[in-house]
Amino acid sequence: MRLYISCDSDLLEGISLLLGDLDISLSSREAADLTVTATKIENDSLSVTLCGKEATLCYGSKARFFRGLAILCQWLREGKEQASCTETPLFKTNGAMVDMSRNVVMNVDTVKCMLRKMALMGLNTYMLYTEDTYELREHPYFGHMRGRYTEEELRELDAYAGKLGIELIPCIQMLGHLSTHLQWAAAAPYRDGGATLLVGADETYRLIGHMLDAVCRCFTTKRIHIGMDETFDLGRGKYLDKNGYRDPMELYFEHLERVAEMVRARGLEPMMWSDMFFRLAGKDLPGYDDYDERVVFTEEVAKKIPKGVQQVYWDYYHKSVDYYAGNIHKHASLFGETPIFAGGIWTWSGHCPLFSRSLDRTLPALDACRDRGVKEIFATIWDNGAENNMIVALAGLAWYADYDYRGYYDEESVKACFVRSCGVSYDDMMKLELPDHPDGGQMGLSRGFLYNDPLLGLIDKHIEGLEVQDYYAKVEKELTALGDMGIFAPAHHTILKLTAVLKKKTDFGVRLKAAYDENNRQTLQAMVNECEEIRLAIEELRTSHRASWMTYNKPLGWELMEVRYGGLIARFETTGFRLAQYLEGNIDRIEELEEPRLRLDGQLSENATPRFHSLFNWMDYRDYTVAGRF
Repeated sequence: MRLYISCDSDLLEGISLLLGDLDISLSSREAADLTVTATKIENDSLSVTLCGKEATLCYGSKARFFRGLAILCQWLREGKEQASCTETPLFKTNGAMVDMSRNVVMNVDTVKCMLRKMALMGLNTYMLYTEDTYELREHPYFGHMRGRYTEEELRELDAYAGKLGIELIPCIQMLGHLSTHLQWAAAAPYRDGGATLLVGADETYRLIGHMLDAVCRCFTTKRIHIGMDETFDLGRGKYLDKNGYRDPMELYFEHLERVAEMVRARGLEPMMWSDMFFRLAGKDLPGYDDYDERVVFTEEVAKKIPKGVQQVYWDYYHKSVDYYAGNIHKHASLFGETPIFAGGIWTWSGHCPLFSRSLDRTLPALDACRDRGVKEIFATIWDNGAENNMIVALAGLAWYADYDYRGYYDEESVKACFVRSCGVSYDDMMKLELPDHPDGGQMGLSRGFLYNDPLLGLIDKHIEGLEVQDYYAKVEKELTALGDMGIFAPAHHTILKLTAVLKKKTDFGVRLKAAYDENNRQTLQAMVNECEEIRLAIEELRTSHRASWMTYNKPLGWELMEVRYGGLIARFETTGFRLAQYLEGNIDRIEELEEPRLRLDGQLSENATPRFHSLFNWMDYRDYTVAGRF
């Protein structure tokens, strides 16, 4: 389709970046199939009208324009000659924060691809979450061997995003979450504990100064996210040895005030995660949970909060509108303004995205934001060392975008938003989570099934009774039958290969233990051959995952995945070896199979409500995957 677009010159570079995504070309007015007249208007809204071979597009900002262009091009693909729509966004800013720090760093081309798709959705914010994965000239060990972005790459991405009407915002850490840098001996002068900087040390503020200077060199925006969350070991390491005990609340506010001054001195506008204010205020509450409803802020806490630091309320765990609304109100009361809200698209539980779990927690949050007048939102897309290809989160970003422009959730509208921006069926994308749910729930089980040791069987007790082979055979068939997955094809292929492994492996340990206990030597002999089949299936999964990783990400970080797969492959080789030894009479028993299978959740009663699902969260099993235990 040839278009002639009459528009302001600042749109032309962005349009040129999107020609391939929209499958259009630009031409003269005389040769065009459609003439588009684009007009910038005062209010930040969008209006698109198609009438024969003429179209008008009125927009309040670049983000609105590119969404309108996507809508117009979709009408043309559908053969429409008459159509119109008007949309007024709920939110001033809306977009994504993508985790580039927990073992995976997207390559520049993938970030650009996400930016283009987000622009077509009408989103206008992209935060690069980089703990130590950006270049600091003065600190060669900062991000060493972690796939860090160079200054040149960051400037390239900043310029690219700007052409698409998207604000690229640095999202870094200035107190906690720095374990991967602090592990180095070079970081000793400013290390408190394993993940936290040493408050009060000159070296700490010299490092932070270098961080801020790097940001100023690389980003156009004046906005910066300074982190400051989850500083659990604050003051309990080197600080305690040097200075004795001080209340972590005092240290936190002392450091925050100093950092805020450094940020403002460079003309930057800081925002930060707000959870530590709640944690410090609720430190004496039994069973405290993040953003606990029982927290009551004292005047002592309120008066220490620095002015001019925008608060970000993150929450992707609750399903109650009232819960979100209550905490939004609490933020407004404490800080004097409504917070930025950060939801989540669950990509951090394994190979598969947990779309259904995410959506059930996103919709009440967005309803609360709408009702409470929140004007800035974004979706966090964490990696946390999981195996997922995070680009699949674009399907979840369609929820955020379409809700913004409609003011409510409409599934058919979301599907249209996704297909016109990404060119792939939304329903097909939703099926990528199926390998995680043989129990019919919403938690991610496949990672536990994959890494469960074939001889130790730590989760075998929980697998008993699940009809996993039939389930995974059905899922494999469904995933094989999906249509063209476009940019998501490598991710889809990896999940398909995962399903092939799970079909063979998930109940392997349960069947092995039963055959051993019954001394069914015929079955045990057959399972020797199964070990080789599963080993080969894992190898196919490894090579597929490697291909998708190298497509979407920088190579560094893949080594951890390779160690995990290598451990699994070795364990099945050893399992086959142990079985062969037993069957040939070289050993009289297999000690691993002599052990009884117990529940992983530690509950002794067979009638107890299962709690093992929660043990599959990344925070509980990420340290054990290399050992092949989970």
